[in-house]
Amino acid sequence: MTYIKINFGGSFEDEFQKAVDEVFHLVRPAFKNYKCTWQPNIDVYESIEEIIVLVDVAGLNKEDLNIEVDRKKIKIAGSRKAIQLLHNARYCQAEIPHGYFERNVVLPALVDVQSAVASYADGILVVRMNKLLPGKTHRVSVIATK
Repeated sequence: MTYIKINFGGSFEDEFQKAVDEVFHLVRPAFKNYKCTWQPNIDVYESIEEIIVLVDVAGLNKEDLNIEVDRKKIKIAGSRKAIQLLHNARYCQAEIPHGYFERNVVLPALVDVQSAVASYADGILVVRMNKLLPGKTHRVSVIATK
């Protein structure tokens, strides 16, 4: 038997709506009309010189995206708002996820954090980062001090 957990700590109407939506989702799994954590699909490509990350985040504005890169991983987070086409409509099927998402991906090679560049078009986020080449050295100049 599946139980529905109702938490009265938040707005009662929101929690009640979420509980009702969960019941409908149990009856018909295609129905899901509440905010949830979702995970957009990600592709990671590696060439000799760079790492390219593509993220399928259709329906977001670029302002809704947060990207953090360190030498070993990338974190992409954001939020997609629910689409309201009709005010008094009833859902027959609802499969497009909305709400907060966060993806953390370990990169296949170390990257130069300063080289990271992101672009967003047609629902696809593209992040390009130059790889740190192993064995590459940086010459440090010595400054004379008095």
